[in-house]
Amino acid sequence: MRILEHSPGKPGLDGLPGEGTAAGLGGAKADRWIGMWSARVLCAIGVAYAVTMVAGFAAMGTLSKPLEDPYLAVMEVLILVMAPILVLLAVVIHACAPEGTKTYSMTALGWMLLVAGFTMTVHLVQLTVVRRIGPGAIHGFQYLFNWHWPSVLYGVDIVAWDIFFALALLFAAPVFHAAGHVAVRNGLLLAGVMCVVGIIGPAVNHIALRQIGIIGYAIVWPIVCVPLSNAFRQEDCPPVRSCVTGLAGREGWHSADPAEGGHRRGRLGAECG
Repeated sequence: MRILEHSPGKPGLDGLPGEGTAAGLGGAKADRWIGMWSARVLCAIGVAYAVTMVAGFAAMGTLSKPLEDPYLAVMEVLILVMAPILVLLAVVIHACAPEGTKTYSMTALGWMLLVAGFTMTVHLVQLTVVRRIGPGAIHGFQYLFNWHWPSVLYGVDIVAWDIFFALALLFAAPVFHAAGHVAVRNGLLLAGVMCVVGIIGPAVNHIALRQIGIIGYAIVWPIVCVPLSNAFRQEDCPPVRSCVTGLAGREGWHSADPAEGGHRRGRLGAECG
């Protein structure tokens, strides 16, 4: 027979106890299920993206030129699929964030919305418009639409991933710090910092330095999605605190304190397993 007792969640960043599972994350069962599978799908897409990128550069035999089709087109389609899932994952993180970290999770969601909006615009324009315009049709074409630096669309995409995505990861990290998921927190911080450092390349007009940011979001981030998925795994039994809070006043509940009548299970024990 299990003795049920009050077991508060891990403290938030403000020192207040968080609402959540024993691992520190809250949210409904459906929220955590969506979070788990969103992270897994993003990991799979990230692996496909990295493999396509490596295969493309290997086929070209050089890293000094931008990728060409069909590799570039495949990667752009993967980004269009990935962006809405990134937003969904950010929504779930906010829904499951412990009390005291909601400000951080909401800020992360806001930055992730910008990531999705900017990068989807860039790659949809590349796939549907730019490929139908001859380089000689518009004066300065290479400075507007090309993947050679400097380029307007290239710059917009750099802002999306090296700034907006980095900020989304960095603001999400405190959520998992408060929830007790150290591996996720450290991974988010590492990927976020690498993305921010990648902006140095365009800033000093040495675009090769941007490879640091690319490693951050194309390699480190998919790896982080593995412990992130594990963090959302649903427990079979709801948290004891929720049971105590919701059922303590119901008829049939009995205290587990021996001084108050012994270890009686009552209705609360039956409902919490």
